Amino acid sequence: MYRRRFAGKPFMRFTNKNVKYQYVSIVTVAFTLLTISISSSFAGEWLHDFQAAQKLAQDKDVPLLVHFHASWCGPCHQMEQTVLSTQTVKRVLGKRIIGVKIDSDQYPQLVDRFNIRSLPSDILLTPTGTIITRTDGMQQQNTYLSFLGRGASRYENDRRVYLAQKSKQELMVRQQQEKDAAEAEAVETEVREETTEKTYVASDPARIGLEGYSPIALTRDRKWTKGKEEYSWPYQGITYLLSTKTELEIFKIDPGRYAPQLLGCDPVILNKQDRAIPGDTKYGAYYDHNLYLFVDLESREEFKKNPDRFSRTMHVLKIEQVEGSVVR
Repeated sequence: MYRRRFAGKPFMRFTNKNVKYQYVSIVTVAFTLLTISISSSFAGEWLHDFQAAQKLAQDKDVPLLVHFHASWCGPCHQMEQTVLSTQTVKRVLGKRIIGVKIDSDQYPQLVDRFNIRSLPSDILLTPTGTIITRTDGMQQQNTYLSFLGRGASRYENDRRVYLAQKSKQELMVRQQQEKDAAEAEAVETEVREETTEKTYVASDPARIGLEGYSPIALTRDRKWTKGKEEYSWPYQGITYLLSTKTELEIFKIDPGRYAPQLLGCDPVILNKQDRAIPGDTKYGAYYDHNLYLFVDLESREEFKKNPDRFSRTMHVLKIEQVEGSVVR
């Protein structure tokens, strides 16, 4: 048995047992590091493949941020340096949002698909591809972060409402099935009765948004155009009427872009009093491409003084929480 000295200290001779334990230890550490690397490989990073990014967004069930740019676009380069590459923005990626950068020259099909008319442009999508919100042009960092925060919160809120409604609907279906089974057992086989198809409808009357005016015509053309029942579409418990079939198809793709925010409730009252009071179509205002309704002129003027405060109001509203018999 030999001992070597290195820098005045004995050098340990490894036996086979020592080597075995050390090998197992190295493998364990390597596996742990690999697991951590895989789980965090997309955190804080921009992707460049749309399909891969959408698949990741679906797996993580988070919104997909699509940033359109071009090599010849000056504002794109400026936004890349001052906004997209900052650690503050990157911290959002991989957690609440998956981000992908798309070169508009290399992917013209995506430019056409999302109707991109200027650069840079950003679109926030649900994992399945429905537009949540969008913004055009060069954005400052604070404005951009506000845009991302509102969009992500909107998706998270809608997701919670959807899951709650789905759970409630599944429970109602099971209860109805149990009731039907019990009634079927009680009916004697020799008794024949005429049956009619039953239609189950909500106990509440239909809620019509924007007093029946088309949200598409209002947002795109700033025109008060009455919609038609044949071109109706429900969104967040409210039915909106569109004036043409084309408007209906546009609304189906991205209803959140055209419907009033917060179920049409006054954001100022909601923020200050925690009450969901329907706004009036006479007192509407657009901010960050979104429509807000207010109960009166005074409330709208207060909103204009500090729109970021009131537009960032995070409430998971349900249609049953809206006060008053009229939903605008």
